[in-house]
Amino acid sequence: MVELALLLPLLLLIVFGITEFGRAFYIKNALTNAAREGARRASVTTTDPTVDPALATLKEYVKGACAFPVKPEAILIESTSTPPQHGASSITVTVPYDFQFMYPLTSKLNITLTGQASMFYE
Repeated sequence: MVELALLLPLLLLIVFGITEFGRAFYIKNALTNAAREGARRASVTTTDPTVDPALATLKEYVKGACAFPVKPEAILIESTSTPPQHGASSITVTVPYDFQFMYPLTSKLNITLTGQASMFYE
């Protein structure tokens, strides 16, 4: 019984650490996928994705592609040239997310996870 009392905190710390970092890995992967979807959509559209109406539509698309709530105003979309030149310029979509740990001792810690993708215009 003494061995359990000595090892249980260490085992729980390992299990909680695995679940937290697994969750962070999942969110990072989902952010990267959402950024890739947004960059792909922007690279094949015929309109300039950096002007306001197209920008808002693209941000909503990226927000919808993500599996959890992302603030559209935080999504950053950059183009290397305006107007876009197909084949010569690229678009970069960056999606940030404030990751909060869910366990009581680590709930005050926040880190910003970012998904980013770049594609050339087609």
